[in-house]
Amino acid sequence: MHSEHFIQTDVLVVGGGSAGTMAALEAKKQGVDVVLVDKAGIYRSGCGAAGNDHFLSVLETGPDWDTPEVFLKWYQRLTQGLVDTKIAENTFLKRSKQLTVELEEMGIPMKEGEDGGYIRTRSFAQPGDYFINFDGRALKPKISKIAESAGVKFITNVAVVDLLTNQGKVVGAVGFHIRTGEFYIFQAKAVVLATGNATRMYENPSGLPFNAWHSPYNTGSAQAMALRAGAEVKNPEFVNYTITPKNFSASALNAVVGMGGYLVNAKGERYVFKYHEKGEQGPRWAMPWGTYWEEVEGRGPCYFDLRHLSDSAKKHLIEHLLPVDKNTFMDYCEQKGIDPGTDLMEVQISEGQHPAFLGSVSGIFVDEHCRTTVPGLYAGGACAVGIGSLAGSMCFGQAAGAEAGAYAQGTEMSELVQPQVDELRELTYAPMSSRGDFNYTEAENKLRQIMSDYVSISRNEEGLAAGLSELKALKKLFGQIKAENGHDLMRTHELRDLLLISKAITTGALDRKESRFGLSHYRRDFPETKEEWHKSTHLSLKDGVLNIRYVEPYN
Repeated sequence: MHSEHFIQTDVLVVGGGSAGTMAALEAKKQGVDVVLVDKAGIYRSGCGAAGNDHFLSVLETGPDWDTPEVFLKWYQRLTQGLVDTKIAENTFLKRSKQLTVELEEMGIPMKEGEDGGYIRTRSFAQPGDYFINFDGRALKPKISKIAESAGVKFITNVAVVDLLTNQGKVVGAVGFHIRTGEFYIFQAKAVVLATGNATRMYENPSGLPFNAWHSPYNTGSAQAMALRAGAEVKNPEFVNYTITPKNFSASALNAVVGMGGYLVNAKGERYVFKYHEKGEQGPRWAMPWGTYWEEVEGRGPCYFDLRHLSDSAKKHLIEHLLPVDKNTFMDYCEQKGIDPGTDLMEVQISEGQHPAFLGSVSGIFVDEHCRTTVPGLYAGGACAVGIGSLAGSMCFGQAAGAEAGAYAQGTEMSELVQPQVDELRELTYAPMSSRGDFNYTEAENKLRQIMSDYVSISRNEEGLAAGLSELKALKKLFGQIKAENGHDLMRTHELRDLLLISKAITTGALDRKESRFGLSHYRRDFPETKEEWHKSTHLSLKDGVLNIRYVEPYN
């Protein structure tokens, strides 16, 4: 029998990354009690843990493009109307300018230009230079320290596995300590989910599942918990791919194309213009889409080409941008015998992850107030629809925390349903008493094989149906996975979440009989983008069955 901890708070934030930490800090400013919980630590948690080299911001410095109005028009085009622009307006545009100033006040060096100003670049079809180049390696520890100093209670090494509900409202969550196995019961007036994107469901090109483009510890737990609690997940079929250096999963794409770098094929041709009129300045999805076809049609391998850049641009890129996202980038170049300034660097298409790209058209469905379809449950950052990137996640987190804090102020604490707590306690520890012969590694490898074989870059009806069948069979074997310790138990629950997210991706992809956003959803049996499918799929879970409703695009 595991010992138990009962924790009561006004706002519970699940996920200690950039979005979650900002949500907790902003909720605390509302004068309420806040608990921030993560299955790891807080100071170096999430996709921004090791650092980031670019920060999206609309600063309103004078040019027409540097205005909320132009940004929203671009965002509308980027998402093809599948996300309400009110979300970007209320979560990002109200905060990005001020947050940029706040980061400087925290000691983050945002102004690195020779003239003492910002170094701003554009990429991914932006109408202007929205990205601020900066050294964000100390960002996550700094904001974490500020949140803790403000009175946010940190609970670390606790994996939250499910939400608690009462009469259709979220009232808390349960989890366990990944080292001691102790059971945690959280009672809260409001819960904010901020556990980031979902990785590890597709085979990595390097063959190493933890050598992921984004944090490999993000396994879609927020999306899965939201579905099990009755909330909706939107457009799960759209999967994100990017371009990375060969066998090194640091994207580098934003830094390279933002500074004017090219993508070339084996013939030395800049090929992206064949697939999008803006070439390397097109949306992110255009570059893996073009790379895929160049290689399929025999013009690969493909490369990053920086040789034409000025010496100052190369210096900034190589010394100040590329090593920030991954500190070992230059070690990789040295071991490969590559000088990025003078040599071509071979690239590959990354493993898939969820949700998709900068304007996140997929993820937990929320409104402009970060509310899910379940009262008391909020979501922010990369796990929800809205706007991605580090800046988007931080602003989104602020908005979710502010809304959850305000909600908690005007809400009475609801009682927990004891039979539900007892049931979830039993479910949490079931793998520890399993008599099965499988371990989580074997099952997770099988999941990646299924998703990569049937639900990856090139999809069709027969393959998707076979993939769904294989996923259902794997789900039946889930009860035969044996967990020997707390670490095994954590990985097994990660697999449980990944199975549900993978099923949602496959269900949505099977339903959407068209292709859209390049490799994000390419149906080779329906290769055209169709007007009748210019709509969103909203998936909900009831009695273990995923149901779909459709929502027309926003104007």
